[in-house]
Amino acid sequence: MSAADHRMVGELLADSDELARESLLDATSDQAPAMVRSWNQLVGSAAELWAVLPSAPDGPSGLDPMERLRAVGEAIGRSVTAGHWPGQGPTEHLTQIADNLSRARHLVEPHGRPSQQAAPETQRDIQDLHGQVMHTLYVAAHGTAVALGGHVTDLRLAAGERRRQSLAERPTALEITAAQGMIARFDGFEQLAGAYLFGLPATSANPEQVREAAPATRLETALAAWEVQAHRTLAANPDPADLVRVARVQALITSTAGILSEAAARNGHIDNDIMQRLAPALEADQVAWSRAAKRWGELTSPASRTDPALVAAAGEVRAAIAAAATNPTGWATPEQLASRVDLPKTVKTLHLSMVASVDIAYVVRDTAADHPGLTAPARIIGMRAQGEAEIAIEQGETRYEGVTWTTRSQIAANQLIPLPEPARRGLINLADDVIATTNRVVAAAAQLHPSDVKGANRSGHEAHRGRSAETLQIARPHDPAPRGPRR
Repeated sequence: MSAADHRMVGELLADSDELARESLLDATSDQAPAMVRSWNQLVGSAAELWAVLPSAPDGPSGLDPMERLRAVGEAIGRSVTAGHWPGQGPTEHLTQIADNLSRARHLVEPHGRPSQQAAPETQRDIQDLHGQVMHTLYVAAHGTAVALGGHVTDLRLAAGERRRQSLAERPTALEITAAQGMIARFDGFEQLAGAYLFGLPATSANPEQVREAAPATRLETALAAWEVQAHRTLAANPDPADLVRVARVQALITSTAGILSEAAARNGHIDNDIMQRLAPALEADQVAWSRAAKRWGELTSPASRTDPALVAAAGEVRAAIAAAATNPTGWATPEQLASRVDLPKTVKTLHLSMVASVDIAYVVRDTAADHPGLTAPARIIGMRAQGEAEIAIEQGETRYEGVTWTTRSQIAANQLIPLPEPARRGLINLADDVIATTNRVVAAAAQLHPSDVKGANRSGHEAHRGRSAETLQIARPHDPAPRGPRR
């Protein structure tokens, strides 16, 4: 029988932070799959604790950073549950951190949320509790990404030694690509957590440099709400019309980032050489999202309906962008933008949204690959499936030869029918293009503030070669003494 746990809230959070540090310092490649499998449980426990903690007195109004992170954590969990890499299997000691956070929640819950008119010392304690929870996630995400980087290296080495392995044990190119994709998703999570710890920018490398939170702008709030709603809609039996809306809004966000970045460059906030890399990356990403929107639009039918909550979130993003960056005749000029908004802060907000877009792109890909309810009119399926099949046949795929994808009666009635594999493959390929272009944007934007990125912004896959715990200077959050709610 295990001894009773008499630790107080502060002690549980301090231990959680210490365990997260251990997961970073001791991260090995063979732990990576288990850490990924544990992630949704860890983030879920953190979110449940966050929900019962007193509201941070200096937190930005209208923004709940944990909702953003929970959406990403749940999306990673769904990918694992659906059978994507690394699939089912053992979990790892990140579950110890989840257990600590769950126990802390049980200790806090009976006390409820105290009055916002708390004494200054109590307000500092409240801020410390939030900082400790977020810092634990931040370090744990970095540790998981470090382990994943080592795992990818091992997979590449193993792939080079194929003759020494049995066929069943040989890693495939798809497995390596999937593990690289997880690195990008954990990088994004790390930066989103960092955005709370450091204010903006999201890629500071020293958690002790927590700044007083500035009031959230309408655009900042709208983008954060959009990311959460996009994840929720895509997790709940989405219609092709929902995918169209997601892709169109993402294309708009990318265009806006390009316009504002150009204005910032003209006003001396971004170096020209960085802008020369960033501008074409943003343009390519906007094109990729637009192409995805067009293809998903082909799958809609008169019965298609967009999720009302997604429509509302999209409408607020468009309104916020219009208020900040447009005139009645189009985009505002760089001079007008400079006088209308805080260009450096707004650009950072948009680039943080691009970081979050990486995970949305992966969720879109998972939807294309796994959603069992995807249907489309027979005429478009016949055309698209045949086109994708012909491409595959030209590349050496023989199983599609002579296959027909629709019947004459289905074509005549333009009946809604399930997507055959080649049609899904076309959607997956488009999602892969979006993932690649979005990662390139994030990598290009990483150099906007070199003093802040010191190893924390590593969205490009190749940046993980040789990555280790020393690439990020992890400082302790404010005094983790066991203050605050007690048992």
